Amino acid sequence: MQSAQPSHPAHVPASLLSKFRSDRKRLPLHPREKAVLTLVAVHLCFLPWALGTMRPWGQITSLCLATIGIVLALIPRNYTADQSGGPAMRLTMWPRLLRFPIFWIGLTLLAYIAVQGFNPSWVWTRNATTWWLVRVNDIPWLPTSVDTPFERFNVWRQFIIYTSSWLTVCTVWTGFTRRRSLQILVAILVGNALALALVGFLQEILHADTIVGLMKREDDLSPFSSFINKNHAGAYLSLTTVMTAALATWYFDQGERKMKKSTPAGILALASIFLAGTVLFTLSRGASIALGLCAVFFFGWLILRRKLQANRGGNPAVSRAVTVIFIVALVGTANYVDFSHVFKGFDRLIKQQTNEESVRARLYAYEASKTMLGDHWVRGVGAGGFRYLFPEYIKKYPRAYEGGQLFWEHAHNDWLEIPIDLGLVGTLLLVGGALWWMVWLTGHSAVWHSLAVPMLLGCSQTLFHAWFDFPLQCPAILATWCALVAISARWIEIESADGSTTRG
Repeated sequence: MQSAQPSHPAHVPASLLSKFRSDRKRLPLHPREKAVLTLVAVHLCFLPWALGTMRPWGQITSLCLATIGIVLALIPRNYTADQSGGPAMRLTMWPRLLRFPIFWIGLTLLAYIAVQGFNPSWVWTRNATTWWLVRVNDIPWLPTSVDTPFERFNVWRQFIIYTSSWLTVCTVWTGFTRRRSLQILVAILVGNALALALVGFLQEILHADTIVGLMKREDDLSPFSSFINKNHAGAYLSLTTVMTAALATWYFDQGERKMKKSTPAGILALASIFLAGTVLFTLSRGASIALGLCAVFFFGWLILRRKLQANRGGNPAVSRAVTVIFIVALVGTANYVDFSHVFKGFDRLIKQQTNEESVRARLYAYEASKTMLGDHWVRGVGAGGFRYLFPEYIKKYPRAYEGGQLFWEHAHNDWLEIPIDLGLVGTLLLVGGALWWMVWLTGHSAVWHSLAVPMLLGCSQTLFHAWFDFPLQCPAILATWCALVAISARWIEIESADGSTTRG
């Protein structure tokens, strides 16, 4: 909780903060919080439209937006009596940031990556037709990297990507004091995802020759909507599908508890079904499989939750209405949408299994990546350096290497590529951050929370997808994923401060 400094009267009772945070009074958002909300929303909406933020201009813009956001979040806020619901008060934001372990873990990781950047072991060199790496002297007990041009991708590009995600998490954790702000932010992200999905459909129908007007489609690209890579599009839309379902679940739960006649839950449920259909039409089989498994866990959790809470009452009419909406939407989708070309891809995968060329190539890449990790697990090869050293390993598998014609930028397995890039210390820092989140969520009894659990299930399915693809190498997915984890935790914390049940 941000430290509160009273302006009048001299002492602000603890109960005031609880009243101030409660959404029941519908107190107006502070102008500074509105500004933070606007910056974070613009930033997270910008990321997918900027070609998934895979280009330098998008990554630099993302860093600028993330930096402005954290600056706005840390400016002290003076609340009038009308804004606080009690005496005037002043909130100082920076103590909360300094007590946030993820702030220090992220800062340490960025310092570690900077050391990698200043201690290269290889220098990228080229002539008119080819490129190669030259071994140079380095400090052998420090982490290392590959010295490559910024425009081709290097350690500093990855540094920018990680910094933007880290600053976004810190901004959400520090800058939002009201659940209403988080509701608005998630609703905006839902609307943005629907717009992305709609554009993707229109581009396919119209056979557009550009990707949202920003770059021409090329023969070696498989784009969808504003994403250069269909698998990134599928992973992003899969993540936002579950985010939309999470918001629907929360509104549905609120409607039942408060006996409301109507809530946005039905509309959001339809939106999640539409987004799920879009995931199929990206033709990303990995994203579709991950989303399908996530749906199984989500509905299992939902059924168990309702059984355990069967005696809490609620409006049965609301439950029946939402169930009917789901059934009608599913039947209508099955009847009026042509899924034939989607099914063909899965049918080919099932029949050929590991004999399919793309699957076999990824298995070769997996074996080569394991060998590479065994050689570089201590110091790493430098953030973003995987693609430059991997040719030496993949060329042992001619069918996947194609005599150097096929350049593997990624391992198609983030669980291997990230440790290869960061080495032991960097990986341990990420593990430490993950453990802190898990301990925090466990300590706040988040297991039945109607928004946080579905949202975190969505984040988990991205991690599952990362076992056989590289969704976390897309800055738009990485930053959104990190933001959703922080939003889930902050939502729980604000409700707990309000005295609200962690179940709704």
